[in-house]
Amino acid sequence: MSASPTPLARGAEPLWHLVYRYFFWGWLFMDVNRGDLMRRAAAWRHNVAQRVHLPVYMRRWCACLVATFIVAAVIEACDARAMAAIFYVVAVLSAVVEVFAGVAWLFLRAR
Repeated sequence: MSASPTPLARGAEPLWHLVYRYFFWGWLFMDVNRGDLMRRAAAWRHNVAQRVHLPVYMRRWCACLVATFIVAAVIEACDARAMAAIFYVVAVLSAVVEVFAGVAWLFLRAR
């Protein structure tokens, strides 16, 4: 008899892990400051190749920005400004992540 595979071996990941990978792209890229010159060059080429995925993440964060801004505007129209402020802060943070992803996307173009 063989042992049953673990949940990760079957392809089932915890929900928090999937949500993290859905919104954050850091797991796609390698650190270019580690290793010798050859490993750093390989990491740079890998990161440039992974650049194509950044627009997908930018669209996801743009959708979050628009959704939270609309929710905040609707809540503010209902005269609940303190609650609307929470959603406005989330919208601003989404915009910051959007700008960061855009700068990374521009920086990683092949030279």
